[in-house]
Amino acid sequence: MRKNADGTFFAGLAAFLAGTAWVFWAVLNAQTHGGLDIGATAVGERMSRTGSLLMVAWNILLIPAALVLYSRLVHLHPYRVRLATTCGLASLLFWAYGGATHGITPALEVSYLVLSAAWWCGIGLALWPSNKVFGALTIALGVFAFWDAVLTALEPVPFALYLTAAPKLPLSILWDFALGYFLMRKALEDGPVPIFTPFQSV
Repeated sequence: MRKNADGTFFAGLAAFLAGTAWVFWAVLNAQTHGGLDIGATAVGERMSRTGSLLMVAWNILLIPAALVLYSRLVHLHPYRVRLATTCGLASLLFWAYGGATHGITPALEVSYLVLSAAWWCGIGLALWPSNKVFGALTIALGVFAFWDAVLTALEPVPFALYLTAAPKLPLSILWDFALGYFLMRKALEDGPVPIFTPFQSV
C-alpha cells in the first residue's frame, strides 16, 4: 500500500504544480492583454517561450494524475474509464505538443478540447457515486470544454456567444488544485507518506 500511497501523493503534488503553471500563464496572458495567445510577434520571444513552457508544464504534470485516476477507477467502469483515460492522455499530449511547437491550429485545438471533454465527463461520471462534489466539478469542466470545442469549430462566432465558454479556464485551474487535494488525501488514507531527506537510505 505504501508504494501506491507514494505514487498517489506525488501525482497529487504534480497536479498542484499543474494548477500553479495555469495560474502563472493566466496572469501573464492578462498582463500582456492576451499576447500569449498571439505569440512572439505580440509579446517578444522570451515571453512567448515562457508561455509555451508553462503550457507544456501544466499538461505533462497532469499525466501522473491521469494514470492514478485510471488505476483507482478502472475497476468501477472498465470500458468507460479506459476510453476516457485514453482520450485524456491524448488531449494532454496534443496540447503539450501544440504549446511546445507554437503549432496550435484550430483543428488541433478542437481535437484536444473534444478529447479532454470526453476524459473529464467519463472520469466525472465514475467519480460521482463516491465523491459528488469533485465528480460534479469534473463533469461541469467536461461540458464547458465540449462547448468550447463547438464554438472553436464554428469560428467566427459572436463574441458574446464565445464568452459562454469562458468558465472553462477558471474551472480548469480549480480542477487541477481539487485533483491535487483529492489525490493527496487519498494517499494519506492509503498509508503514511514518508518525508524524504538527503541522507535517507533507499
